[in-house]
Amino acid sequence: MSDVCLVLMPYAAVERPSIALGLLKARLQQAKLEPTILYPNIQFAEEIGLDVYAMISENFIETFLGEWTFSGVLFPEFNPNHSEYFDLISPCFKSYENYLPDRNLKEAFLAVREQATAFIESVAQSVANLQPRIIGCSSTFQQHCASLALLKRVRELAPEIITFMGGANCEGAMGLATHTHFSWVDFIISGEGDDLFNEFCYQLLDGGREVDPSILPYGVISPSHRTSTKISIAAPRASVQNLDQVPIPDYDDYFQTLHASTLSPYIQPGLLIETSRGCWWGQKHHCTFCGLNGSGINYRSKSPDRVLKEFTQLCERYGLRKFQVVDNILDMNHMNTVIPVLAAGDEAYNIFYETKANLRWEHLQQLAQAGVRCIQPGIESMHNSILKLMNKGNTAWMNVQLLKWARELGIIVFWNILADFPGESDEWYVEMMEWLPLIAHLQPPSGASEIRYDRFSPYYERPSDWGLNLSPLRPYKYVYPLAPEILSELAYFFEDQNNLVTRYATEENEQTSEKTERPGLENLKLWVNQWNRLWQSLYYKEHKPEYLPILSMNDSGSLITIYDSRPCATESLLFLEGLAYWVYKVCDRALTYREVVSEINKKLDVPVSWDEIFPIVSELRERKILLDIDGRLLSLALKGSCSPYLSVSELPAGYIDLHEFRRHNSKSSEKVLLPN
Repeated sequence: MSDVCLVLMPYAAVERPSIALGLLKARLQQAKLEPTILYPNIQFAEEIGLDVYAMISENFIETFLGEWTFSGVLFPEFNPNHSEYFDLISPCFKSYENYLPDRNLKEAFLAVREQATAFIESVAQSVANLQPRIIGCSSTFQQHCASLALLKRVRELAPEIITFMGGANCEGAMGLATHTHFSWVDFIISGEGDDLFNEFCYQLLDGGREVDPSILPYGVISPSHRTSTKISIAAPRASVQNLDQVPIPDYDDYFQTLHASTLSPYIQPGLLIETSRGCWWGQKHHCTFCGLNGSGINYRSKSPDRVLKEFTQLCERYGLRKFQVVDNILDMNHMNTVIPVLAAGDEAYNIFYETKANLRWEHLQQLAQAGVRCIQPGIESMHNSILKLMNKGNTAWMNVQLLKWARELGIIVFWNILADFPGESDEWYVEMMEWLPLIAHLQPPSGASEIRYDRFSPYYERPSDWGLNLSPLRPYKYVYPLAPEILSELAYFFEDQNNLVTRYATEENEQTSEKTERPGLENLKLWVNQWNRLWQSLYYKEHKPEYLPILSMNDSGSLITIYDSRPCATESLLFLEGLAYWVYKVCDRALTYREVVSEINKKLDVPVSWDEIFPIVSELRERKILLDIDGRLLSLALKGSCSPYLSVSELPAGYIDLHEFRRHNSKSSEKVLLPN
């Protein structure tokens, strides 16, 4: 029997372990406590079907479909209008149909909701049989209702077991709200629990549920918070300062559970690794829409030696070379320490990192050599006015330049287009559409969608600065039978009552269509969908690069030959020589007009002026192979043969082979899963 049991509930990903549970297990082991780690999320995927589980876990968290499926068992007396809820989230059905092409979606949703009751009973009985003294659940995104339902049933079966929750859904005011309104949750850990967890567990094992709250570590919300007027109601948040003292996560339980599962043949797992916390950019210039870091935005990073040790040990222990780095942003100091060592090493890693978009060619080349084959650089728009509203610190020309170089190096770029920012103009989307089709040969965004207003973001913290009237997203009311003011404490995601965008289908939106009509944005969304269709082979299990649109060039030293298969192509084959050759060559990186003249004159014996260059620039623009953006010129053709992308089965975050699952478990035909 273990004294401590940690549980990962649906809808956590099944294709990778939980870094939170892995870290807490390793921390307890340092204190000679051996916890039991359970992954019932894998069990639930077995019960409802891997395709159904993936559909819910991978898509549109703002529909709260995952929370809704466990709302019934958590609140058995609550009977929301399911038809009304389905109508509200119906704009998302098309994406869901990719996962369940031959199923009635509403029937499938209701079936999962029914199955949730038996699942909770099964897991709760298993926990009670283990007889731990403490049970805890980690709750991030769509895990809150499932975790609450489990702890509620455990309390009924074994009231002596102490319960607690932690994770992103329990930070700050959300943790206080969870603790206040769900009495069967004894304790909440708000913030980063690494440093406090051992002391927390020892205090509970020694003092029980009624432990003196004054001796509990900062960051813990205790039962006394509900009754004592002497305890501050301010939401605490724990933070770790020295990341080198955080242990390397232990993922043994995940792999044992996966290997014993009937789903094992269809899952190729990846590993999670952490090299820093917080955001060095956000610490100085907080992006207006970003709420990811909570109040822990201050940047902290592991030492290079510790990072390299972690890559090596995890690779050796689990025999995997796929690493999803969970950092919010790459530590640029690691470009001179960690990245060169990884590049020179014997292991061929596949790594994902979040970065800034202002990376130079040399940076990207280094990253590719180190095995960083996927990045998320924070490209959220292709218009400078919108980027300024976000406080992003990058520009449209930087974004396009990065996409181009990443394509040449075979680096997959995860990015999207966010819209509907306070103060934006629809004309900006019209302006974007004047040139976006020219980069059809570069990787498309996963989608174009309206922003959410997330807790902890500047929009949430200072709504009056932008004239916002924020309230919880509408689907919350179909999940929780709570008063609006309580939902506002519990919610992570919000929307502006002054501008209810068409994320959801409602009569109110239809009645105000004239007010919300956005032809520029709607045309951009249509193009993004078309762009993704051009790139759909990227999402095949075995990627076929020959299916992608092409704009490539061969440079013989005095002649550039360009091949063009983009939908906007003016000619399929073009030749550039003389001054046109040099203009195109020097604009491999985005240059100002003055820089173009300067760079060309470094190459030629006889100097040339802008007046001589301008007609050539105009012709190259008319041929749609040179982009004139933000007062800079950028050649769009890719140099030589591009490095191949990873196939989806090689992606660092892990891979679910739904085609094979359907082939063995149903008659469903394969359908390409485009990103959402």
